[in-house]
Amino acid sequence: MPTYNGTSDITQFNLKPGQQAERKLLVTIAEWEEPYGSSTVTCREILGTRTPDSSIDYNADIETETDIRGNNYTDVTRTQPQQDLDPYKILGGSRLGAFLNQIRRRNDLSELNAFTVYVVTMYAGTEGQYETEKHDDCTITYTSVGGDTRVSMPISVYLSNKITLGTIDKIAEDFTFTPDAG
Repeated sequence: MPTYNGTSDITQFNLKPGQQAERKLLVTIAEWEEPYGSSTVTCREILGTRTPDSSIDYNADIETETDIRGNNYTDVTRTQPQQDLDPYKILGGSRLGAFLNQIRRRNDLSELNAFTVYVVTMYAGTEGQYETEKHDDCTITYTSVGGDTRVSMPISVYLSNKITLGTIDKIAEDFTFTPDAG
């Protein structure tokens, strides 16, 4: 059995010992196709602008049983990862906000299921190679629209678990995703 040497057998965080990862080092990026003339254009948006708090909840299905000897066993059968962004403010220049608003106006709910979502863990990569999970066939829904003095459209992002592991080269909407070898 190989022995653990403390460096090469696990993915290392790019943090100093004892340093906590800041929230801004966990980035979610939505990607979708929009019609443009007779073809389509790929659009991306980094999520979280003006959202003060958001986490990815994994919503695990957990089965627990006790055998005839009194031992407890727990199995996790699946996760249903979800991220809520509340508020998701309607901001000028937000392509995702405009796209979701058009879907809402047309009530064309089938378009809510056609997103790719990238979850970037910048604390587990290096500059130019940020560790990323690419989730295909995700759903992004709006939960309401309105507000008191400003218009907000809170959204929920449902990750598909159709995951390709890889890296992106930068935190910008024009990044390049490189799948892991193997």
